[in-house]
Amino acid sequence: MHEMENMCYNSAMENNPQGAPAPIRKPTFCCIGIAPACMLRCKMCFFWQNQYRKDPQEPTLYDWYDFIDQLADLHDRKIEINLAGGEPLSDKRNLALVRFGSKKGLFTSLNSNGFLINKGMAQALADSGLNLLVISLDSIDRNTHDFLRGVTGSYDRVMRAIDYFDKCPGHLQIWIQAIILERNLEHIIKLTEWVQAHRRIKRIVFQAVAQPFNTPLVDGWQHKKEYSALWPQDIAKVQEALDELIRFRRAGYKITNTVAQLETFKRYFQKPTEFIKAAGCNVDFYMNINHLGQVYMCTRKEPIGHIKQGHPHQIWYSETAARVRNQIRQCRLNCHHLINCCYEEE
Repeated sequence: MHEMENMCYNSAMENNPQGAPAPIRKPTFCCIGIAPACMLRCKMCFFWQNQYRKDPQEPTLYDWYDFIDQLADLHDRKIEINLAGGEPLSDKRNLALVRFGSKKGLFTSLNSNGFLINKGMAQALADSGLNLLVISLDSIDRNTHDFLRGVTGSYDRVMRAIDYFDKCPGHLQIWIQAIILERNLEHIIKLTEWVQAHRRIKRIVFQAVAQPFNTPLVDGWQHKKEYSALWPQDIAKVQEALDELIRFRRAGYKITNTVAQLETFKRYFQKPTEFIKAAGCNVDFYMNINHLGQVYMCTRKEPIGHIKQGHPHQIWYSETAARVRNQIRQCRLNCHHLINCCYEEE
């Protein structure tokens, strides 16, 4: 994710409790999830439980084109368009959106579990104009990765996908994304060293495990039996692993996370219910759109609009958006977005 945009002010939209203008930031990151299902059965994501059936009210491909075209006018900098899921490569429209966004000069990224990447798909991605492909790999150990992803052979598919890209010249960056959790703790350092030595992989980015996606929000999820393979049981071990990652980061390893974020992970694992921010949540630059076309800032709040019912500028500066923005600032939940992909240093 790019460096965050400086704040801009619009006192007509909303005010803070003291009456001074509150900051309203333009979105710098737009996540589009038009493929809500997945073929894997990950322990840390329950999207695979979706009984997805295409809804006739879903936006068409041309509706998505129109929205992206308008989105490009919302900001004076490049907005990153991220295609996510589920598994985005299960829907061929995502490649079309990458090609369209790239032609508009937007930075395009796509997150994949790698399962569907064969030689032809690798070449199609390389030719699409995609800037960044992030492939999930949670361990350099085959059995550990396959256990966490719930499907035998998923590790081998990832490795084959990486080999295909090794033979595809071009500007496409390949990153690895790994989630730090109980089952892979002993392999995190080896995975980092493997990425460091790999000529084709540009970076590795880590996430701290949070309550699995597509599950009802509950207090104390870390202590529930069904999540015992996720939350680290020996906090000293996770602290040791993070200290080593911090040492690697300072030594110039290909780790995307800042030292400050890795230090935040340490605090989070030590005291998961203690809010990691001195102030409120900062997830107010993030535009998230589901397969139905509903636009969110925070996916745990109400939608702020719909791509077929208003220009992105109208949606972002609407009364609904102002209300959700205030709710976000008051939130004290250590959620996935706050800790991981939307993390900002204070």
